[in-house]
Amino acid sequence: MTKKMITCPLELTQEILKKKWTSIILWRLRLGSMRIRDFKKDIKGCNEKMLIEHLNELLKTGLVIKIEHEDIYPKHSEYLLTVMGWELLPILEKMQNFGIKYLLDKNLTEEKI
Repeated sequence: MTKKMITCPLELTQEILKKKWTSIILWRLRLGSMRIRDFKKDIKGCNEKMLIEHLNELLKTGLVIKIEHEDIYPKHSEYLLTVMGWELLPILEKMQNFGIKYLLDKNLTEEKI
């Protein structure tokens, strides 16, 4: 399998964030460490298989780290943002704000019709 050639930094950022749940997972991690069960409770419509797949991608990109708690019963893992993951949060916040504004503007426009 050949690697995709990235021609610009924006394309790289889009490539990292392109999966459906990636931005939502990162946005949720701004509130602190999470276990799989926390994600399942907070992110409706995303099953465990998809969560694990997305988290593994985020681990590969270096945006998230996984901490294994084997000394605690029951054993479990937690996911945290890395420094690079934290650097993406202002971008995600702008996306969030744009989405809110877009929805409000669209709803106001549709009410006038």
